[in-house]
Amino acid sequence: MRKKALRMAGLMVMALLVGCGEKKTAATMHLVQTKGTVGVQDEKEKAVSPVDNLGLYSGYQVGTDAESYAWIDLDRARLAKMDQRSGIGIRKSGSREELEISVQYGGLFFNVTEPLSEDESMEIQTSTMIAGIRGTCGWTERGTDYSRLGLLEGSVECRTLDGDNVTIEAGQMAVLADGETQIQVLPLSGEDVPAFVLEEVPELAAGLPSGTDKGPGPETADAGEDAQGNESVRYYDPEAGLGMPEVPQDGIERRILEVGDGAELKELAMNEDLSNTEIHLGDGTYEVQYLGFQGFENLSIIGTGKTRLVATGGDELILSAYNCKNLLLYGLVMGHELPPEISECTAGVVLFHDCEDVKLGGCDIYGCGFTGLSGSDSSITALRTVIRDCSGEALYWLGGEGEIRFVECAFVGNGESPLFGGTAGSTAFTLENCIMQENKSSAKYRFYDRTDAPWEENGTQESGNGWQ
Repeated sequence: MRKKALRMAGLMVMALLVGCGEKKTAATMHLVQTKGTVGVQDEKEKAVSPVDNLGLYSGYQVGTDAESYAWIDLDRARLAKMDQRSGIGIRKSGSREELEISVQYGGLFFNVTEPLSEDESMEIQTSTMIAGIRGTCGWTERGTDYSRLGLLEGSVECRTLDGDNVTIEAGQMAVLADGETQIQVLPLSGEDVPAFVLEEVPELAAGLPSGTDKGPGPETADAGEDAQGNESVRYYDPEAGLGMPEVPQDGIERRILEVGDGAELKELAMNEDLSNTEIHLGDGTYEVQYLGFQGFENLSIIGTGKTRLVATGGDELILSAYNCKNLLLYGLVMGHELPPEISECTAGVVLFHDCEDVKLGGCDIYGCGFTGLSGSDSSITALRTVIRDCSGEALYWLGGEGEIRFVECAFVGNGESPLFGGTAGSTAFTLENCIMQENKSSAKYRFYDRTDAPWEENGTQESGNGWQ
């Protein structure tokens, strides 16, 4: 459960709103079912166990990780389902006691099985488009630069904040690109319906045609080419690496332990107080199957640059740290080594939460973890560290206070998610003399609570990235 709470620790304010104007909204909400990694926080941002039929009150927040979903009961006659990698918040509707759902990002399925009465209303609002629904079934999503609503049953009135108004029927979708003032109405195809919606109402999508224009959406360039399709300069050579930095020295006296295999290292992490300890690892592979460090101070884990920390399952982090202070990870290659029967990862590689003065030196964080580095409320400095070949983003942050510094680091070959994403909160980001090469994303960063670049960036060398 700790991993679930940490992944969702930084969910912040809204990008989508399910609510109403001066009419009734859902008076009661319950988290009726979860699958995978789902985190819940109360109004004080404290973790709450996401048990079935959990009441959701004003100030609560719910988030889903990769391959994870959550079902919410709205007065029993209305169901909402969160897609994977989505986040919502619950709030009161003005001065009244009824509750509303605010969705920060991701997808939301809705199914109003009983039409609302005359004095009831439900709206779904993105930052650019509002949809009022009564007895309808469909879903809404927020892309990096567009809003979309697809309808499988009933009819929906959609309007922009500037007043443009259209009505869509079952088998249509409304699409609004950022910066535009008019909503496009397009035919809906079977390929347009997301998998998390098909799982709920496959019969409603069965009769849809195939092959329609989806309207505005993210576009990517081929990795290794610039915007004109020319071959790009390769600034990072994976065989040469970045070169190992000096081992940081802080003058603190530590006991020194030498560890020979992954089982011994995992045993130490689980059962010993590792404060004021320096652990030395040799060349070769340490099968750790997830390492968790909690509450330690002045812990150093020092490898050789050829020290591999791996897991052979795809559903666990390689390493996480919670409430640690002055933590050093040096010369470590960390990633998943999956057997042929496991096709993909559903967990990231490294996570830090509520940590102070974390240092990564000469590390190599690689796929297939969907996220290289994630966390919240932490201060981290990474020096000559590589984050590469992750199926999602290099960094997924969940806000809070802290400072993240990347110095002479490389981000190479990562997936189609924004290279840096999540919520920035009050965290300060700095990139100094870093390399971004052959990442597939069409966006360098996408923080849901910030529209400007939330960092200082100097000396970056970019080549062959999707956003170029």
